[in-house]
Amino acid sequence: MEQSKLSLSTIIPIGLMLFSFFFGAGNLIFPPVLGQQAGDNLLSATLGFCFSGVGFPLLGILAMAINRFDNPDMMAEPVSPMYGRIITILCALTIGPFFAIPRTAAVSYDTGIMALLPAGMHDIGLAFYSAFFFALTYYFAINPSAIIDRIGKVMAPMLLICLAALVGCAILNPMGDAQAAQGAYVDVPFFKGFLEGYNTMDLLCSMLFGAATISAIELTGVKGQKQLTTMCIYAGIIAAICLAAVYGSLAYAGATSISVTGMVASGGQLLNKITVHYFGNFGKIVLALIIFFACITTSIGLSTAIPDYFSKLTNGKISYERFVLAICLFSFAVSNVGLGNIITFSIPVLCMLYPITIALVILNVGKNIFKRDKYIFRACLILTTIFAIFDGLRAAGIDTGAANAFLSSIIPLYDIGFGWITPCFGGILLGFIWKALAKKEA
Repeated sequence: MEQSKLSLSTIIPIGLMLFSFFFGAGNLIFPPVLGQQAGDNLLSATLGFCFSGVGFPLLGILAMAINRFDNPDMMAEPVSPMYGRIITILCALTIGPFFAIPRTAAVSYDTGIMALLPAGMHDIGLAFYSAFFFALTYYFAINPSAIIDRIGKVMAPMLLICLAALVGCAILNPMGDAQAAQGAYVDVPFFKGFLEGYNTMDLLCSMLFGAATISAIELTGVKGQKQLTTMCIYAGIIAAICLAAVYGSLAYAGATSISVTGMVASGGQLLNKITVHYFGNFGKIVLALIIFFACITTSIGLSTAIPDYFSKLTNGKISYERFVLAICLFSFAVSNVGLGNIITFSIPVLCMLYPITIALVILNVGKNIFKRDKYIFRACLILTTIFAIFDGLRAAGIDTGAANAFLSSIIPLYDIGFGWITPCFGGILLGFIWKALAKKEA
């Protein structure tokens, strides 16, 4: 039966479910370090982080909703169906078993559980913990119809309560004052914060989460497109408000912590010191709970959305349940290589995929302007993809020689990782010209 009206009792749990899907490993460990390094440029750096870590993921959800896509491949279909499929598969593998899902287990162990174990037990502790973590993920992901109740109504509120206890203390009783900005945060704090937002991987998640959210809403009885789109938008706004509030609070906690903790490179270690400062040894348990709930909900969300996509990709020849099992087993193996290695290997991939995904979101949200025209999509995405590949190669430390020097000399913002912006919008302009010429020839 189709619901006749939208109710807060339905919208809020779905919004909290979406928040908890997004709020995982990177969302916890990167903002506090950003706060320490941004110092007195905290506001602009946090705004940059929220643009890429909150704004664009919300637009990704909206793009799926307003176009009524149930398959992320459709975002890039005007370029070509094959291009759309390749980009979606790369995003799914990145936010799935290659990086993001293993990182949820590695972060929750590294920053929450490891501090509770003796030094000699760290490696074997990770193996046992990650086995438990992915067994729990499998249990919840294998029953997707209960996700709203289990995550939106139970786990997300518990996560928010634990977070509120920590950030409330940091805001009401700050440890000190923000210090001078460091590194790139001195000259380009907004852009540096924007790049740090890549590490959340939330934009890459948004297309798959958008499809999963649509499916979850349909399970509540909402079938009409207008109602479904409206509920997706409201749920996305709830999630975005929660994310921005938490990021700002964690960044502020980091910025005001230096006089007590000193400069700390690891976000997990910094969070540990902050919680111990406010709660003593009990703080380790508080932190472990915060990180566990943040990471397990994201792991469940990804382990639901990605198998659903791959199962549909095979037309059901490989079942959803088999994909869940395969992803949980593979993620268990990768999580045991360690948090540092996972982060290091993921950065070049993110620097390549993020610009492409941002371009796709802009083009799809602006469907009334761009009309999903193949000429505009192709011109924009071809140029953006080329420069995104160069960004990825440079982030991987691969020397592109004369090409890198040449592009640096002619493309604005290329040296700080934003060389794709000019080709992206230039490509849109070229697409309009290409479209006009094609019509003229016809």
